[in-house]
Amino acid sequence: MSIQVKSVNKFYGDTQVLHDVEFTCGKGETLVLLGPSGAGKSSLLRVLNLLENANSGQLQVANEAYDFAKTICEKEALKLRRKVGMVFQQYNLWPHLTVMENLIEAPIKVAGISKQQAIDEAMALLTRLQLADKADAWPLQLSGGQQQRVAIARALMMKPEVLLFDEPTAALDPEITNQVVKIINDLSETGITQVVVTHEVDFAKKIASHVLYLEKGRMVEHGTKEAFTTPATPEFAEYLTH
Repeated sequence: MSIQVKSVNKFYGDTQVLHDVEFTCGKGETLVLLGPSGAGKSSLLRVLNLLENANSGQLQVANEAYDFAKTICEKEALKLRRKVGMVFQQYNLWPHLTVMENLIEAPIKVAGISKQQAIDEAMALLTRLQLADKADAWPLQLSGGQQQRVAIARALMMKPEVLLFDEPTAALDPEITNQVVKIINDLSETGITQVVVTHEVDFAKKIASHVLYLEKGRMVEHGTKEAFTTPATPEFAEYLTH
């Protein structure tokens, strides 16, 4: 299993945002996290690469295991993040670096590869994502869709085993959304495990191998993509009608 989550609970102060969440996700699967605003989707996503710690429960990701009952140090979290990439909703590109510089920064400093190797790998990725002509551009010169693809390329530069997406199609037009669908489906075929937070059902249907539906931090439905056509719970059936 690429990802195994057991009995994860998370609080912000007195407010519990995740209640006994547990699921497994196999290598190469694409798990979509669906649910209304405030369901706990983004909190769960951030727990998966230890950007936030849960209060209790266990997490196994990419052969690394963590028990939230114990203190997890930043060194352990960084070790995990070398294997688990994240594409943020706001893209989080460094505005003072060109597209190429954004891509090669971490592989050189964190993974220790040579600058030339990093440039070669970055150029191959940019070409694959139809961005080769943007290598020397600044992030602010790019459209939202181009920034999204650069953010994906930057995450892929670390050769992650798992890739996390937080609302990857928010504010993108349908044509760009279809490009993101193709990228995620292509990545799935390479064996990368992906977890995608979204509230867009049509987008979810096009990429999901599995779905986890949350309401108020609780798991309501978890199954294969067949759940979109034959939901097991009235809550998920109702959500799909929106």
